[in-house]
Order: sequence, then C-alpha cells, then structure tokens
Amino acid sequence: MLNIFNKLEPIIFKKLLIISWMWWWVIAFFTDLFGALKHMGVINYSWAFDGNYPFLAQSLAMYHVPSWLPVVLFIGIILWSLLSAVMFIYACCGLNQSAIIWKKRASWAFIISLLFWFAFFLGDQVVMKFDLEENHMVQGAMEFISYLSLFLLPDVIKE
Repeated sequence: MLNIFNKLEPIIFKKLLIISWMWWWVIAFFTDLFGALKHMGVINYSWAFDGNYPFLAQSLAMYHVPSWLPVVLFIGIILWSLLSAVMFIYACCGLNQSAIIWKKRASWAFIISLLFWFAFFLGDQVVMKFDLEENHMVQGAMEFISYLSLFLLPDVIKE
C-alpha cells in the first residue's frame, strides 16, 4: 500500500487540479443554462436553480437599464462559462501528452476563466453587491492559486 505513495508526484496534483476545475466549470455552465431554461419555461425541473438571472436583473434595476440588458449579460455569462468549460476540457484532453502541451492548454483555460472572475468583480462593484463580490473573489482567488501552482510547484520531488 505504501508503494503507491512513493509514485505520487506533484505533477499528479497539478493534473487533478485541472480536472477539478474542468468539472467545476462544466457544472457552473449547466447550472446557469438549466436555470435560464427554467426561467424561460422551457423546463420545469425542481432541481434546476433559477436564481442567477432574476438576481442579475434585480441587481441592475437600480440603474433603470433596458429590459434586454440583463438578458444579454446573462447570455454572455453562459457563453463565457461554456468557453471556460470547453477550454478546461481541451486541457484535460492533453493531460497524457507532454507537459508543454497540457500546461499551455491549461494556462489558456485559466486565463480565460480568470478574466471571467475579473469581469464579475467589476460587475459586483458596479451594482454594489459586496457580499457577492466577496464570494466571487474567493472563487477567483482559489482558481488563481491553482493556476500559480502549475508553474511554482515542482513537477517532481527530487531526492
């Protein structure tokens, strides 16, 4: 049993981080997609969370924005989540290739999704939802730490 621990290297941890973020982004995408479909009345499943779009619309109401703006922004959120998920899937598809390939793919996935968090930080500031901004900052910081670990941690433990 202890032999398995002798074979574990930090590179395995790095690959597991990428796989974990891939699943996180896939789930985030489908959560918002099914929430949008439920909000539009296309589906009526009890497990579909329909809170993000109404929250966005309510948050923007203080500025008396046109009714189409929350729709466009939410579609942008869904598409950006999809892009992030696809990029992490693409990175995962390269995990059995050389480190230069999967690290480059992972780097792009992290950059695209981290920019998504920065867009949320700005949006939270504009609508003055500081409790939500704190939540987004924690999620974004966790992803940024994961990104840094790809390049700051060694791939192998030297004896």
